[in-house]
Amino acid sequence: AKGTRHPRSAHSSRSIKQQTMIGWWGSKFIAMIVGVVYPSLESYKALKTDDKDDDMQWLSYWIVFSLFTLIEFFLDIVLAWVPLYYEAKLIFILWLALPQTRGATKLWTDHKDKIEALYSVALTHLEKIQAQQPTAKAAETKAE
Repeated sequence: AKGTRHPRSAHSSRSIKQQTMIGWWGSKFIAMIVGVVYPSLESYKALKTDDKDDDMQWLSYWIVFSLFTLIEFFLDIVLAWVPLYYEAKLIFILWLALPQTRGATKLWTDHKDKIEALYSVALTHLEKIQAQQPTAKAAETKAE
């Protein structure tokens, strides 16, 4: 496979060369379709049914996908150097989302305690931040 230039490297003197089969922009586009559009349509359909299995699949998907996206955000500078990373990411997202594999449900079931611990820490920090923010009511009271 031929190396492609990472778009953000245009701002630096060094270009990031990586091995890709479909290119950085192509993989981003496909990841958006596979990772966001398809799951959101399936989530919408799941809301319209009484079946709880599809709710479990798509709620699990969004939790795992969100964690993955958050981790990827912080590791992006390193991951951009990994050959075929974006193709591997697409395969992972497909595994998470497809009904044949139900990867998100499997990850949730197998690692529920670890995921809940991460979310518990995040929620604790969020609650602390929210508690420090002045409420709209308090702001109105001060204004009077």
